Amino acid sequence: MHLAAEGRVVLGDRRPGDPAVPAELRSALSEWAAVAATVGVNGGPVEQNLVRRRGRQLAGRLAEALGRPVDFTDPVTGQTERVSGRATGPLPRVAPEPPAPTPWATGLAVAAFFAVLTAVADIALSRAFIDALGLLWVPANLLVGCGLAPSLWLLRRTPFWRWPALGCAIGLGVAWVCLLAGQLG
Repeated sequence: MHLAAEGRVVLGDRRPGDPAVPAELRSALSEWAAVAATVGVNGGPVEQNLVRRRGRQLAGRLAEALGRPVDFTDPVTGQTERVSGRATGPLPRVAPEPPAPTPWATGLAVAAFFAVLTAVADIALSRAFIDALGLLWVPANLLVGCGLAPSLWLLRRTPFWRWPALGCAIGLGVAWVCLLAGQLG
C-alpha cells in the first residue's frame, strides 16, 4: 500500500484469492490519501506523524481484510514496512511540542499599538455620539465592548493574536476612563 503522485492509494499486488476490500475501508483510504498528499508537502512534524499513524492503522485494517500482511510505504519518509494486522491496545501518544518562548518585547509593542489605536478610535466614536446624541454614547460604547469581549476572550491563548487582543482590551478600558473623566470634568 503506497500513496501515488495523484493523491490516491495504490494497494499493490492483488492476489487471485484476495477478498474484496470493503467500501468503508476504500473510502477511508481515499480520505487518508487526500490528507496525506497535502500534509506531505505542507505539514509540520505533528501533522506528518498523524498521517503516518493513520496510514499504519489503515494498513493494519487492510491486512486484516485481506488476511495477509501488506507493505505500507510511509508517504512522508518513503520507508516501507510490513504490517500484519491491527495493533491491539491504544495508540501511542505523541509527545507535545514544547511551547515556544513568549516574545514579550515584540508582543508588548504590538499590544501597546493596538491599545492606542483602540482607545483613539473608541474615544473618537464616543465623542461623535456625545456631540450628536448626548448620553447615548454610554449604550453605544457598551455595545462595542460587549461585541468585542467574546472575540478578545477567545483570542487570549492564540500565539500571535493574544497581543492585539490584550491591546484592544486595555484600549477599551483606557477609553472608558478618559470618556468618564471628560464627562465629569
